[in-house]
Amino acid sequence: MIIIVIPAFNEEEILEANIIKLNNFCKQNLTNWFIVIADNNSQDRTQAIGQKLAFNLKPVEYLFIPTQGKGGAIKDAWQHSASKFSDNNVYCFMDADLATDLKALPKLINAIDKENYDLAIGNRHHRSSKVKRGSTRKIFSFGYNKLAKLLLQTHIDDLPCGFKAINQKVLDKIVPQVSSRDWFFDSELMLRAEHHNLKIKQLPITWVDDQNQASKVNVVNLVIEYVQQLWRVRKIFKQP
Repeated sequence: MIIIVIPAFNEEEILEANIIKLNNFCKQNLTNWFIVIADNNSQDRTQAIGQKLAFNLKPVEYLFIPTQGKGGAIKDAWQHSASKFSDNNVYCFMDADLATDLKALPKLINAIDKENYDLAIGNRHHRSSKVKRGSTRKIFSFGYNKLAKLLLQTHIDDLPCGFKAINQKVLDKIVPQVSSRDWFFDSELMLRAEHHNLKIKQLPITWVDDQNQASKVNVVNLVIEYVQQLWRVRKIFKQP
């Protein structure tokens, strides 16, 4: 089963159209897929919209996560889905704004399902990627990934990219080790997987930022959090 988690926090403006778009794409390009809307304790109409989508679209489930934190929503939704389906699923997540062109989704899944990678990730810094982002986001992304390489010697070029997939082994062995339940969750996931010498594929993608969605994030606070979290992981990796 291909499990696609969409973490959602106050997404009333875009959720319905984007879930319908994703579901239609899956119908045409995938088999055995399941979409989970992981509502991250939204305060707008996200819950009502998500429940309606789950009622009308049978491959879609709405899951309410009572505590805020994007990473926690992804983690809880993956683990919830694992309890519903047999082993050897492919677990994906992508941002609710569908910033990544969906044409990359089958390649992301095939990296796990057909090519036997443990994790797959979109790489906006790949020379073949086509990316449209605001200057602030570009600077932050460049600086963050450079700092991660400096502190942790990672070979992953785009740690925070909101387009990832993992296999069952990663869900069972690595995800429980990840302590962050916020924006750093998937960066920590990738770093821990790399630290355990798991196979990671980085894919070129087409990415267009939704400026309305970008405005929801306080970049300064995010920078501070990411730097603190990188230091935390560095200390963990240096322990004997």
